[in-house]
Amino acid sequence: MVPLAGDLNNEVTKKMFGKKGQGAMEYLMTYGWAILVVMIVGIVMWQLGIFNLGSSSVTSTGFSKIKPQLTSCKMTTAGVFSCLFTNGAGTAISVTGWNVNLTSGTQCSTSTTYANPINVGDNIALVASSCGLGTAGQAYSVNVYFAYTQSIAGTTVTHSDFGSVRGPYES
Repeated sequence: MVPLAGDLNNEVTKKMFGKKGQGAMEYLMTYGWAILVVMIVGIVMWQLGIFNLGSSSVTSTGFSKIKPQLTSCKMTTAGVFSCLFTNGAGTAISVTGWNVNLTSGTQCSTSTTYANPINVGDNIALVASSCGLGTAGQAYSVNVYFAYTQSIAGTTVTHSDFGSVRGPYES
């Protein structure tokens, strides 16, 4: 029995599409795995700090209500950290305590006094010393913790705020 022209086309079409689909899948799998490996290696290198070439600007993370004014933040090579923080809590607050330490664990000495209450938008000037010596241009990272109270509808509520400030040591 001789296949009809239509039957021959159907067989050829099945074979042709089956091979193309397999080739496309092999292409995606090969390059997909290669891209995944490159991404994992890049993330590991980033986490190890290989791409950290120092910091030339001051940055911060955290701080939900009491925000640092980054242009005022400075760590001297003698280990004195100073920074202005702004009350962004929405109401007046009373700071009950705060501390600063390097991310390496070194606890800084804090001696700043402030006038409570601190109104919305007002600044708090904090100074901490004995944070550890550094070289100008070398990167530092400090953790800052605030404890404060707010009076809301006649009820006093206790809160805390935490974050990190990073930048270069300055002379």
